[in-house]
Amino acid sequence: MRAVLSLARLYFLGAMRRQAHLATLFLAVILLMLPSYINAFSLGLDAFERVAKDFGLTLIGYFGVGMGIVLASSSIPKDLETRSLYPILARPINRWQYILSHFLATAALLFLSFLFLGLALMVSISALTRTVEASLLIAVFSSYLQALIVASFCTAFSTVASPALAGTVGVFVFLIGSLPGAFIRFFLVEDRNNQFAAGAATMLKSIVPNLSIYSLKDPIVHELPFNHLYLVAITLYALVWVACAIAGAGIMFGRRDL
Repeated sequence: MRAVLSLARLYFLGAMRRQAHLATLFLAVILLMLPSYINAFSLGLDAFERVAKDFGLTLIGYFGVGMGIVLASSSIPKDLETRSLYPILARPINRWQYILSHFLATAALLFLSFLFLGLALMVSISALTRTVEASLLIAVFSSYLQALIVASFCTAFSTVASPALAGTVGVFVFLIGSLPGAFIRFFLVEDRNNQFAAGAATMLKSIVPNLSIYSLKDPIVHELPFNHLYLVAITLYALVWVACAIAGAGIMFGRRDL
């Protein structure tokens, strides 16, 4: 495990040297500027505070997933392209440990990005409402878990596919996994009466992670009560899917002739 953590640290520092965090800093500046935009259009209405929360959380969620897809789908193929993989595997380290180190580096960078953006949004909204909005970090954490699942799938497929194809798989998992059941029932079945599309969407949703359970934005924005044990459940759900993806990556990468 020490070798995995050492490699993960090297890959994390490598991502930082490639300035992968600058996009996070840019988005944080946008989030900190939210009060000035909201105050310009609010006219004293409290509803615009909720609009700011909704917009900020949505922006963080999509940015985190996009960042996870880009980082996870390109890290291993980059090692293959530069041939830096071979001296690493020549050492007493298994291929699954190599994959795990890449994923841990991505997970650490995503965690710091989500934490930084969550704090920026919390400061921004707190300046608008004059109260500490710490509950926003709950929704940010759920978005982080969602991005982590998508990144694990990108990491797995990047062992046997190009970055573009691995990224496409990540986008597919995100779109299908986030597809709400209400969309299938009311839009595809009742409104369009397209049984084939509804059946295909239902089948695809059954084989990918259910990412719609990580949508805690509405309860947080509208201050609706929910059981905090739900966070424990969705965390365990994410860890199971991540473990399955990394295990599958180890099997696929182990069969690859390098």
